[in-house]
Amino acid sequence: MTGIDIHSPEYRERTTDFEAEARSCPVRWTDRHEGHWLISGHDTVTEGLRDRDRYSTVKYTDENGKLCGGLTIPTAEGYRALPNEADPPEWDGLRRLLAKPFSPGAIEQLRPMIQRYATEVVDHMIEAGEADFVMEVGSPVTALVTLDILGLPLTDWRFYAERIHQTFTGVPGGGDSEAGIPGIQKRLSESIAARRLNPGSGLLDDLIAAEIDGEPLTDETVKDLVYDILVGGFDTTAGLLAGAVRYLEDKPQERERLLTDDTCLRTATEEFLRYISPAVGLAKTATADFELDGETVHKGDRMWFMYRAANWDPEEFANPEQVDLDRARNRHVAFGSGIHRCLGSHLARVIFQTVIREFLTRVPDYRVVQDEAESYVFACVNAGFAVLPLRYTPGPRIHETPVLEQV
Repeated sequence: MTGIDIHSPEYRERTTDFEAEARSCPVRWTDRHEGHWLISGHDTVTEGLRDRDRYSTVKYTDENGKLCGGLTIPTAEGYRALPNEADPPEWDGLRRLLAKPFSPGAIEQLRPMIQRYATEVVDHMIEAGEADFVMEVGSPVTALVTLDILGLPLTDWRFYAERIHQTFTGVPGGGDSEAGIPGIQKRLSESIAARRLNPGSGLLDDLIAAEIDGEPLTDETVKDLVYDILVGGFDTTAGLLAGAVRYLEDKPQERERLLTDDTCLRTATEEFLRYISPAVGLAKTATADFELDGETVHKGDRMWFMYRAANWDPEEFANPEQVDLDRARNRHVAFGSGIHRCLGSHLARVIFQTVIREFLTRVPDYRVVQDEAESYVFACVNAGFAVLPLRYTPGPRIHETPVLEQV
């Protein structure tokens, strides 16, 4: 048993230390948050994530009327993240609807669009000489790309991005009824109702028109699918980019390699995914009694699968605490594994590669304002930054006429 609290301030300050402690016993129980297992070794995490029979991500109501299960510890109320909070056979039908638009081939076709938004976002910050990389580069690019795929108004990017950002920073919305998750849910419900009356073009419209086994999707299901696409990509991809920018600040040779060597860019993408692990963990619920690494797990036990702890496991990765841009064998679990592997993994890679080259080319002398940088409050969920301030020499815009008046 351990007293590790994944939501404590101490965990936020010393996350990798706590993860190393957990990894010394890769299956261990903590009594915090009503008790749950910490699963931390690379092999144990990978095997557990791939096991679709003994683990569940579904939310359910217990005999006392309490909401349980889901992807988070404690269980998040108010919405259902689909298809991630579904098990087979429901998962199969939902995931099938999303497989094609997020396939490698489909995402490859989006490179020109992603490049256009990367250029646009850098245009909006490059003349100022200072910027918050998270909310002025990483988040807006991901938001614009995602809204374009969904067919939602690009001018709404800030509405969604700021509210998703609130969920990770722990900053309340000041009593605003449209702050945070409630605001997103309300806006999505309104958008779905409007699009049923006046269809547009985009993944949102495809989902509204879709059927599973001859049955159309309900508005609630469409909303939960779209919400999971939004929250799953915005700040995780922004966190990956911000972590890489922070690491590369004082490494000109490595920056040059990323700009000129496509092979290095590809291996570096996987290495930053491993090293940063922007999605830090995921919860599941045991569906049966079984033995795991010498411990007895009981049906209904909550399990916290620690992605970054697995990605820093020295049994799997040589010198895991060091970034090696040429690391060839890189079986990281930054996107998870098994049926709940991240839907947007291909999209995240292309956004990262496009934006990192655009930024490093046009802002070559940036400096991170280290004493003003802030990591997320919920460090066990996302490894990104609440704020990552930069200073740099102002540069010229590429497009005199912006795609959007205000980014």
